[in-house]
Amino acid sequence: MKNQSAVEQFEKMALVLKNSIEKRGKTSIADIQQWIDGNYSKSKRFAQQLTAAGYLKSDQSKPLGFKPTEKAKQLFWVAA
Repeated sequence: MKNQSAVEQFEKMALVLKNSIEKRGKTSIADIQQWIDGNYSKSKRFAQQLTAAGYLKSDQSKPLGFKPTEKAKQLFWVAA
């Protein structure tokens, strides 16, 4: 994420949240890794940041899984 503009960061966030909302079941770090073209550590950190901001909720299991929160769904006007 080094030297990325705020717009690029936003686009990645929007992509991860949109795909998480559309995906059936939980979203994995591997899913995020594929969506943002990043390595595992970068993708995990990205998921943790979205979780800390209240957009994703972790299931705390192994392997880690994430679901979009109501806050994330509101960005895309998805009925809860």
